[in-house]
Amino acid sequence: MIPFYARRQLVFLRKARQLRGLYSFLLLLSGTAAWAQSPSSIDSVQQLPNVRVQGVKLSRFAVGSRVLTLDSAALAPYRTGTLTDVLSARTPLYLRNYGPGQLSTITMRGTSAQHTAVLWNGFNIMLPTLGQTDFSLLPVSGNTQIDVQPGPAAGLYGSGAVGGTLLLSSPVRWGTGLQGALQVEGGSFGLRAGTLESSFSNQKLALRTSLSYRQTDNNFRYSSPELGGIVRRRQETAGLWQASIAQDFTLRVGQRGELTAALWLTDTDRQLQPAIGAASSNAQERDQSRRLTAGYRLVGVRHEWAVRTAWFEDVLNYRDDSNGLSESTVHTTQAQAEHTWNVATTLSVRLGAEAQHFAARVDGYGPSALTENRYAGYGLLRFDPTSRLHLSLNLRQAVLPGRRPPLTPTLGAEWQLLETATQSVQLKGNASRSYRAPTLNERYWRPGGNPNLLPESGFGYEAGLVHTFRRTPAHITLQTELTGYRQLVDNWVQWLPGSTGVWAPSNLRKVRAQGLEASTQLTWKPGAYQLTSRLAYAYTQSEKVQGTPTDTDPVGLQLLYVPLHTAAFTTDHQWQAWQASTSCTFTGYRYTDASGLSFLPSYFLVNASVGRTLVLNPTWKLVGLVQGFNLTNLDYQSYLNRAMPPRSMALSVRLAWR
Repeated sequence: MIPFYARRQLVFLRKARQLRGLYSFLLLLSGTAAWAQSPSSIDSVQQLPNVRVQGVKLSRFAVGSRVLTLDSAALAPYRTGTLTDVLSARTPLYLRNYGPGQLSTITMRGTSAQHTAVLWNGFNIMLPTLGQTDFSLLPVSGNTQIDVQPGPAAGLYGSGAVGGTLLLSSPVRWGTGLQGALQVEGGSFGLRAGTLESSFSNQKLALRTSLSYRQTDNNFRYSSPELGGIVRRRQETAGLWQASIAQDFTLRVGQRGELTAALWLTDTDRQLQPAIGAASSNAQERDQSRRLTAGYRLVGVRHEWAVRTAWFEDVLNYRDDSNGLSESTVHTTQAQAEHTWNVATTLSVRLGAEAQHFAARVDGYGPSALTENRYAGYGLLRFDPTSRLHLSLNLRQAVLPGRRPPLTPTLGAEWQLLETATQSVQLKGNASRSYRAPTLNERYWRPGGNPNLLPESGFGYEAGLVHTFRRTPAHITLQTELTGYRQLVDNWVQWLPGSTGVWAPSNLRKVRAQGLEASTQLTWKPGAYQLTSRLAYAYTQSEKVQGTPTDTDPVGLQLLYVPLHTAAFTTDHQWQAWQASTSCTFTGYRYTDASGLSFLPSYFLVNASVGRTLVLNPTWKLVGLVQGFNLTNLDYQSYLNRAMPPRSMALSVRLAWR
């Protein structure tokens, strides 16, 4: 029998041969586009007007919302990792992690994993079966920017945007020419990883290609409490193999049109890490996702039309010694159409509609395939009555089979209270209605599915203050933000065992989430040295305020796996050819049962990295980076009885050219 990782290596080599031709073609296409800029073609590019009509970004309608952006510079140290790695290290968000490379879900503002919408290029990529996203299955290399928007925003993003939204994208940078990078990485516990990236853009065409590979044994030692005391054991069945391909294409058509397409393929084969003290069942899971989007946008002086479509295939196959093989394949087709009218420089209106079609073949649903259609219409308005006051009003109405979710309006406002040469003060806030459509598993799983579930609905509001201080001669920028929020979520779905022992979902809970978020970021550049430092803190209180007589969970107690306190402190240093960074995160205690008698203790993690750049010639440079994780060698758990790795190291070498 071929060993697990030998099989994975053979699969990867076969795929690499298949992809080599595709990648060579993409590079050839990029090079051909660059070669095609002969003097005559360069002249034609120079004849383009200096100012192009720009499209209205969706963020223009997110007035009053708190947004954290992780750009390509923030993502750079995590190119071979996943969204779990970067979000855990760079934000105060809590990710419930079952182990390195294992299931990893997010909690935003005291809600569950199903209450955070994840959009890629404007399309929701959450699994319609589970209604949530496993962040360990999303490689960082697939995108160049991550925007985190806490709080309800269903008017903008649709179902699931109750606790917050993550937006994954790769913004185009025009006129950068041909550039690329090759990176290899090795580290503790059998880590082998690498990325190959290439991009090209002139004033007409933009291409970006990214390939990534990651393999790790995860054979770390952990502490196991047993009858004879604490015993140090080695993790044996938690191996991981992961590969990803991303391709972005943007073509300007004339002076007003833009054609876009994007491809993102991910493949993960992992052994599922058993709980501490439990015997291994040789559980293994294969997750494959194929995502393709295409769109066209036509931009005029006052009007903008856009159509987009997407096709996703998500495969989840699970196997263990007790249950054998369980297979799941879901095809999702989405389409969006919208029109934006810039009535004046101070007023923009956008009207749009979207449709989703799900086709799921899941062993848990029975022998036949299941299909479902969902629709939504929306209207967005942005009005700036003065240069200091910005207002938005967004409305969305979804249509679900057999159910009608509530109309979800969002009202936002921002007011520039103070503006001087050195500082500014901004007040902002919003109020929003949100909803979450029941998942396919909640409605159709056999046995236990409840086709009569109501959509969850929520109402929330927030208010914030942003202070920015700038001192140009000293090259200092300090921005501090404080936000308070409160939200009620009704018809919260909860799975409970019935009288026959079968678990079934019901609309049982009403949950109140409220809290405070604070952050401050300092940028200082006195000459050759540059410092960027960010401190963020979140106080999150989330508890059930109403249930039913048959609901055994107590009222007024913090929800399971929602820490009351979280914090993150990061620093990035750059001096001449050297760069260094630190990341310190704190996660407070979390209840692990509904009674509040059992909990996981809080933990504080410290990571750091140091690197140096060698300029080989004007177009080539070599970057070496050493990273350390859990430097204090802390023994901790993110999820009950799931071991996390001790101190570990990674070394990477990156060759970049342009």
